[in-house]
Amino acid sequence: MPDKPTDSLLRINHDLYVRLREHCDRFGTRFLEFAEDALENAMLNEIGNNGLEQEIEVLRRKADQYDYAFNRGFKEGFAYLYLMLNGASLSAEAEDNLSIARKFPAATPNGEQLKLF
Repeated sequence: MPDKPTDSLLRINHDLYVRLREHCDRFGTRFLEFAEDALENAMLNEIGNNGLEQEIEVLRRKADQYDYAFNRGFKEGFAYLYLMLNGASLSAEAEDNLSIARKFPAATPNGEQLKLF
């Protein structure tokens, strides 16, 4: 069932109206259908844009956390290497932090990808 037309008037700038009319004439679209579709799409785009902005903010926070973790790991790793090269023993806390690295030793690559080098 078609929507009932309303008696609401919408006033827009005359130059904008002329440009919209020319656009509709060029593409063979009724002005009313074009205006309704444009307004509906604008609402949907606004909802989509809000969702994207929220997702971007979440990704920025994750990137900050990853940068922090990477920088911290690099600094600690460099400090451990320096201490070990100079013959200093690590503290108990440092040993505990290295337990994760010892639990998952680096695997030597073998297979098709190795042939690329």
